[in-house]
Amino acid sequence: MDFLKINGGYGEGGGQIIRSAITLSCITKRPIHLENIRKNRKVPGLRPQHLTSIKILQKVANAKVVGAEIGSTELKFIPGNIKNLELVEDVGTAGSISLILQVLIPVVAISQKKLSLTIKGGTDVLWSPSIDYTRYVLRDAFSRMGIEFSLELCKRGYYPKGGGEINLHVNPSNLKSISFTKRKTNSVKMICTFSKLPIEEIKSKVNKIKEIQENSEMLSEAVKLFSDLIFDEDFEGV
Repeated sequence: MDFLKINGGYGEGGGQIIRSAITLSCITKRPIHLENIRKNRKVPGLRPQHLTSIKILQKVANAKVVGAEIGSTELKFIPGNIKNLELVEDVGTAGSISLILQVLIPVVAISQKKLSLTIKGGTDVLWSPSIDYTRYVLRDAFSRMGIEFSLELCKRGYYPKGGGEINLHVNPSNLKSISFTKRKTNSVKMICTFSKLPIEEIKSKVNKIKEIQENSEMLSEAVKLFSDLIFDEDFEGV
């Protein structure tokens, strides 16, 4: 079999190489052989979040996979045909749900298929996009490109416990060209989420950010900052 060999230790050698590689493998139907996975990391090899991405994509793409285990620095991924699925998954740690969705959404949508996924893991963790980034920034960007998905946040999950939960629905989509060189809006929205911290401390930090924004010469008068705090059971501030 003709594998496309990819050096997973190239550059900073992080998990994004893994995610991009298996995503494009499914879209192009090209088998890949990843070597030196996360070679330069303090803990090299596949971690739970990477493994969850691989295993879910394996189900979605009916793929054959070799080397999918914690700590593995080598992976062979042979994609099959993408299919419609309803899945329930659990990362088992505070591994980033947002990073997993970055793998699944393009593959399913571009392949003209549907996916319904309930998944547990980390929604707001260090070194990863928050679930709010996925809901408000990535979703808007994808929508402009023709990729449509909906996301329901059921419960937030923070490091180290995790336990967050979301429902995802991906729809068949038609890609279209898009330019991000012009803004459609001049408004700015700040979302603050927190857990087990004093509300006084949160409000103090929010007020400091407001002061910086209001005094910044880089922001035009048309830019407005919304920072009214609204609380839910997980102490989410919006």
